[in-house]
Amino acid sequence: MTFRGVAARGFTLVELLVTISIVVILLTLAVPSFSDLILNQQVRVSAADLQTSLFYARSEAIKRAADVNVVPSGGDWKNGWTVQLTDGTVLRSQAPLNDQLASMSGATVTYQSDGHLPPPVIGTIVFRVSGNTQVTARCIAIDLSGRPSLVVDTDRNPANGCN
Repeated sequence: MTFRGVAARGFTLVELLVTISIVVILLTLAVPSFSDLILNQQVRVSAADLQTSLFYARSEAIKRAADVNVVPSGGDWKNGWTVQLTDGTVLRSQAPLNDQLASMSGATVTYQSDGHLPPPVIGTIVFRVSGNTQVTARCIAIDLSGRPSLVVDTDRNPANGCN
C-alpha cells in the first residue's frame, strides 16, 4: 500500500557507497595498529608464562627437596619448554609460542633443592618480535637467589636487552 505525498525512506545508493568508503578507510588505518596490539599481547603473555613456569619450578624444587629443571624445547624457548625432575619426570609443559617471536636460544635452568640456581646464573631471556620495534620487548631476568623477574624494554631497542 502506497501513500501519496510521503517520501520514500532509506538510503540512496550514493549515501551507501560513501558510508562504505569511510568504513573501509578507517579499517585500513586501524588494522596495522591492531596487529601490533595483538603481537604486544602475545609477547606479554609468553614472557609471563615463562616467569610462571620458573616460579613453579622453584617452588617444586623447594617442596620436593630435589633439583628441578626448566628445559627449552630444542634449545629454543620459542619452541616451548618443560618443567621436569632430573629423572625426566615432566611436571608441566608449554606449547610452542607464536611463530613471529624472535628465536630465544638458551640453556636449561636448574633449581636446586633450596630454590637457588647453581653458578653460573643464566643471563636475560628476551621476548621480542623480529624486525618490529613497535612491539615492546619483555625480558625474564633471574637473580642470584633464583627469583625470576619480568622487565619491560623501556628504550624500545631489544638488541641491548631490556633497558
